[in-house]
Amino acid sequence: MSARLNAFVESHPTGWNHEEWLALLADLGQGGTDVSNPDAIGAELEKTRVTWELKRRGVPGLGRKRLEAIANRFGTLHDLQNATVEELARVPGMNRALAEKVLNGRS
Repeated sequence: MSARLNAFVESHPTGWNHEEWLALLADLGQGGTDVSNPDAIGAELEKTRVTWELKRRGVPGLGRKRLEAIANRFGTLHDLQNATVEELARVPGMNRALAEKVLNGRS
């Protein structure tokens, strides 16, 4: 499922609408993924979007562990975009200087 979510986010860099979300769920279901809990899949998709966006920004110092920690803490791109430097700096493995670099690249 992870690869499919990554591909979906890459093909929808500015977000997606409800019909596209439903099509993704249908595609996942047809591929054998259990889609009985769409909220959990949606949460995973949003974390994937956060990680994808941070990788796209190319901020040096953001490895896999930090990306995962940020995605787990904020959960959605909206929440990350509205975070303060102080909130981001409190994520395990982060510091203020790196948090400033991450947030300087926000949309």
